[in-house]
Amino acid sequence: MTIADGKPMTGLIERWGWKYHENRWTVIVDGRIQDLTDAEILYLGTTVLTQMVVVFKNQDLTPDEELAFCRKLGNVQRTTHERTKHISLQDGILRVTGEKNKHGEEGLFGHVSALDWHANQPSNKKRMPLIWLYGVKGTRGSRTSWINMIEAYEKMPKKLKERLKGKKAYFGYESGKYSTSKFFHEHVNKENLFPIVMENAIGMEGIYFPFNQMFGIDGMPDKLFKLLVEDVKKHVMKPKFTYHHDWEDGDVVLSEQWLSIHKRWEFEGMPNRVLHRIACDYSNIITTQ
Repeated sequence: MTIADGKPMTGLIERWGWKYHENRWTVIVDGRIQDLTDAEILYLGTTVLTQMVVVFKNQDLTPDEELAFCRKLGNVQRTTHERTKHISLQDGILRVTGEKNKHGEEGLFGHVSALDWHANQPSNKKRMPLIWLYGVKGTRGSRTSWINMIEAYEKMPKKLKERLKGKKAYFGYESGKYSTSKFFHEHVNKENLFPIVMENAIGMEGIYFPFNQMFGIDGMPDKLFKLLVEDVKKHVMKPKFTYHHDWEDGDVVLSEQWLSIHKRWEFEGMPNRVLHRIACDYSNIITTQ
C-alpha cells in the first residue's frame, strides 16, 4: 500500500498557518476547508495517520460541505439504520448533543455530560478509523482529550513492551469491567480477539488499548491482567502523550481512532452543546499497488 499524493505541501502549510501543539504531535491549522484542493485534503488525511489528531480552527460549514470533505478521504459510514437514524442529522452525520430534535429526541450521548477514556465501537473490527467532530454551537467551555498510543508505545519501557508483545485482548461496551464481570461471560464474543500491538495503514506501530473497555487478555489470569492494565495506564496517561482540546464553535477535530483513545470531560452546558460526528475510512488516502 502507498500513500496517495503524500509529498509535502509547502503552499498549504504557509497559507494555513500550520503549527504543532506543544506536545509536538498534534497539528493545528487555520484556513477555510472549502478552499482546499483534492490533493491538499489527501495530504491532511495522511497527516492524521502520522500525527493522530489534526485541528481545524474557525470553520463555517454546511452539512453537505462536511460530508464532501470526508468523502474525499474515503467511505463515510451510513447512519440511516434503525439504531442511529433518530440521532442522525442526515445520512452520514450523527448529532452529538443533549439538544432535542423536532421529534423530541436527544443526539448521541445527549443524556451524559462526561465520557471516560474510550474508543468508539471497541469490539467492531470493521469500525471506521477516522472520526470527524465539528463544533456547531454551544461548545465553549467543553473539553475533549486524546491519548496518542503511537507516541506512548514508542516511548514505553522495554520491559512493559515485552509484557504486551503477542498479546490479544477482548473488548466491549460496559466501561470499567474486567473479565470477571457477568457481562463479559454473557455478552463478549470470546472469539473476537484484537492484537494489542498493531500497525496502522502506513506501518506506524502502536497499541490498541482502550483500558476502560477491556475485559481480559487471552490466556492471562485476571490478577495479572489487572496489574498490566494499571501499569500501561500509568505510562500512557503522561501529559506528553495527551492533547486537550478546549472547544470553540467552528472547531473541527479529525482523529485516528485505532491507535488513540479519547475522553469527554464534565460540562454543565452539555444540553445546549451541538457537535456533528462523521466516521469514515481512508480508502482514498491509501492506494494498493
